Amino acid sequence: MALVMLPCDLPWWSTIEKHLNSISVSQTESDLDGLISAMQAIHALCNIGLDPDEPDNSDPTLFEGLKTFITTSMDDKERNTFFTSILPSLTRRALQLKSLRPPNGLHFSLQQHNERTELSREFIASLLAHCFFSTFPKRTLKTHPTLQDFNFTNFFKHLDCNFQRSKLRSFFQYFKIMDKSSLPPSASKIHVSRQVMSGKEWLTIEDWLECGLPLCPLTFKHEGRLDRMRSDHLIVCFSSARVGGPVLLDG
Repeated sequence: MALVMLPCDLPWWSTIEKHLNSISVSQTESDLDGLISAMQAIHALCNIGLDPDEPDNSDPTLFEGLKTFITTSMDDKERNTFFTSILPSLTRRALQLKSLRPPNGLHFSLQQHNERTELSREFIASLLAHCFFSTFPKRTLKTHPTLQDFNFTNFFKHLDCNFQRSKLRSFFQYFKIMDKSSLPPSASKIHVSRQVMSGKEWLTIEDWLECGLPLCPLTFKHEGRLDRMRSDHLIVCFSSARVGGPVLLDG
């Protein structure tokens, strides 16, 4: 089964560790330029694409959105919490990736494959921290048509939108909660499963026509409110093969 290439699996992991350690000493707003510089260096190191025809141009403004968010959108209390609590948590968890990595690695969930995966919450938090620092290899529609690029470099470009700033604040809140939680072993794991129907289980038109069971009444409502739903209601939402869609872009 295909493995997800994690930052700690790459030959430049030791250099990433050095940059993360340099970020870990950032404790005040005066260290902001050093933080942005280190994140820019990490991105330049890790943003390796598979397309030989794509120009390898570095963008010096990639983290300007984050810098502006910290300096103008955060108040003094929020900014102090970021540098004294959130950022140390992000760097600490990012540095733990290699020790938290599952013994057999992280596998892709493949279509039409029944499977169940158990992941620790600490490992997931470490992965999210690496998304923030944008340490994952570059993915594009051309090189990875079925996979998303979940580095935060694209996300930071849209922090001029209120809803994206709210997402980033929720992201930071997640790490605050993780640092305060003391979950029992039974709750420290997350189970992800994919259930697949085999071809023999698919229903055909003939199966439906020959079925003698009564059908339940079905009413479609194109408008409604979630808080007025009953337990027998079913919500139909827009979906896509690309899980998450533009959530880290402008969606």
